[in-house]
Amino acid sequence: MSSSGIHPSMVVRVHAPDRTPRHEAAFDWVLTAVLGLKWRWEDDVDVYQNDVEGIRCHYGASLDLPGVAFPAEGLLSELGQLRPKAPEIEGGNADLFAAAFWMGSRMEEFLPQALRDDHGRFDPSGSEPEQKGWLARPVCEEWAFQIGEKLLGEEAWLAHRQRLIEAHRVEPTLDVDSAYAFRGKGAYRTLGATFRDLLRGKLRHAWRRWAVIMGQSKDPYDTYNLASQWHDDHELKVRWFFLLADFGAFDKGLPSSSPLLARLMRTLERQEANEVHWHPGHQAASDGAALKSEFKAFERIMGRPPLASRQHYLRMEPTLSRRRLLDLGIQQDHTEGHAKCTGWRGGFARHRRWYDLEAETLTALELYPFAAMDATFLRYMKVPPEDVPQEMGVLADAVRKTGGPLRFLWHNESLCPEDQWRHWGQVYPAVLKATCER
Repeated sequence: MSSSGIHPSMVVRVHAPDRTPRHEAAFDWVLTAVLGLKWRWEDDVDVYQNDVEGIRCHYGASLDLPGVAFPAEGLLSELGQLRPKAPEIEGGNADLFAAAFWMGSRMEEFLPQALRDDHGRFDPSGSEPEQKGWLARPVCEEWAFQIGEKLLGEEAWLAHRQRLIEAHRVEPTLDVDSAYAFRGKGAYRTLGATFRDLLRGKLRHAWRRWAVIMGQSKDPYDTYNLASQWHDDHELKVRWFFLLADFGAFDKGLPSSSPLLARLMRTLERQEANEVHWHPGHQAASDGAALKSEFKAFERIMGRPPLASRQHYLRMEPTLSRRRLLDLGIQQDHTEGHAKCTGWRGGFARHRRWYDLEAETLTALELYPFAAMDATFLRYMKVPPEDVPQEMGVLADAVRKTGGPLRFLWHNESLCPEDQWRHWGQVYPAVLKATCER
């Protein structure tokens, strides 16, 4: 943990009577993930009172105790209980640790009345974070900064805050749902698609398909070198997530047995600026056998197990999907974000450990949030392509205030100016410029 702005050996000691795993999560997210402080619990109240070295704080304890006092309104002690509303964040009874836990645990998504779309994804329409404007900024990190100022004091906080803000960076991620438009699909799918083109009178499309297959024309989805050039212009590190699911209604990528797909994944990973990760299919969100099969396919292709993943369509079974990822050894889940709108779904931009609400335990799985997706602008928000860079710039400004990373999700297909993306050819490089050069 970083301790920039304070003495490197300083450890914050925290006393919280009758603490629970929810306390562990809230303090880990605020003090470790956001503020980068060294800290530890001090359960023995006598030791807490008598050791005067460093910074002390207490949560939900007697106000007679020494150190910085933080009030507790009760949520962190209510194991097994869910609340539809967030704790107060203003006034004398404000409990920012509890508010951060409510938001970061995604408690509202586990309520029986939670809205869901056709893919089973949580629908934020009308939710408290949406109504209060919390999604538009990493609100939990703003609350953490308020806690940090109170905890460290004005002078130490100013220096520490500046170093936290200077850590801001842009982290593009790209999902590869279909590595190529025409190449590598196999004889059965290629012939079927050709006959379908002919029946629909799409003669030019059929001709182009075969021109690509015969090597006479470039596949339109082959945008990888172009993307690398754009990333290099801004010295960006990039994560790629590859779909390896069996063909289905929502999983239409290349077969995992495709040599073309394997060659592409290995080639990208050999480039220093790239990381290659796993994109579990739509069916795999609820099908444990499919999930394991795709995991093994990635392992076979890359010669190593995947350590990070993001669900296709952002589809997850609450709790079950992430437990299965943990069982497979996945360390990072990059699924946290809304399909319907932009913003920070859990209130955090920095990564944090996933809290299993049903088991009431803080796990080792790290959640890596993203703030925007190309398909969100196109299909849900209906933002004109020329306005997307400005929208992304607003998000960049919001997260820069607390120094968190700006992650966003794009697709290799949207870099190709064709079909539904025909006006998007220069949107991605404009987004990179708008977010990196502000």
